Amino acid sequence: MKCRKIIKIFFLSLFFLLIVFLSLFLGSNGFFFDKTIILNIRLPRMILGFLAGGSLAFCGAVLQGLLENPLCDPYILGIASGAAFGVSFGYFISKLTYFITPIFAFLGALWAVLLVYNLAFYKGKTNKLTLILAGVIVSFLFSSLTMLFMVFSKRPLNEIIYLLMGNLAIVFNKLNLTIFIIVNSLTIIFLIIISSYAFELNCFALGSEVAESLGVNTKKFMRILFFLISFIITAQVAFAGAISFVGLVIPHLTRFLFGSNYEKVLPFSFILGALAVMGADIIARSIAPVELPISIVTTFFGAPFFLYLLKKNL
Repeated sequence: MKCRKIIKIFFLSLFFLLIVFLSLFLGSNGFFFDKTIILNIRLPRMILGFLAGGSLAFCGAVLQGLLENPLCDPYILGIASGAAFGVSFGYFISKLTYFITPIFAFLGALWAVLLVYNLAFYKGKTNKLTLILAGVIVSFLFSSLTMLFMVFSKRPLNEIIYLLMGNLAIVFNKLNLTIFIIVNSLTIIFLIIISSYAFELNCFALGSEVAESLGVNTKKFMRILFFLISFIITAQVAFAGAISFVGLVIPHLTRFLFGSNYEKVLPFSFILGALAVMGADIIARSIAPVELPISIVTTFFGAPFFLYLLKKNL
């Protein structure tokens, strides 16, 4: 059993090195080794993909355990769509986009969470099935509003599509790079804080009643995690757009490979999610004359894989 885990980690490490190499040195016209392009374009793009993919998969794993539902992810619960709406609203009302984008993205995500949570709250309890249905409705609502505000703010159509479906082709300057570093430093801190709750998440996986019997304050715990998750997703959507299927599929793949203990699920979900988005980005910028939104690639691979998992394990 231990030997199998070592082999899995070994091949995962090799795959990680391969993805890093391709992310840095592979372009639409083949391999290149231009130092300026690698440092100024490819490296920031790879770091953005690493953080976005890892964070979305990590949050998907947390939400699935927290709500005891294997279909939960940031997209289905409307958090990603709410963050995208916040970005579009920021574009609509101000030209200081680099400064206000993370702020409005967070407010949009928080609004989506509160709206979904209140729709599902009935007679002092949160109905988890209603929570999923409310999340789907809110997701569609905010996606439509995002399109509306982006059109009114006179943004190009490709920018609207990339916001709704994900793209890593951001050009960093001193201002937005500073904001990116600050926001993602907080993201890393919040990821570490959530990881410290692995025991509580293992309790939740057995049911909220079991978690309460083991001394977990379920209401307070859910509020804290919803707040932290909203910020983490916001940080990624503000810079990379809303990338679908990563938060849904990757946690299931992680459990399939490494088991259901959240002490392993959380870190390995982050790593596999990062690899998934970095790999999808390589494909998105290599197979077509123009760069594809990342969600096209993640959906193309993620949907069949999830259907396979659904048939075999769920």
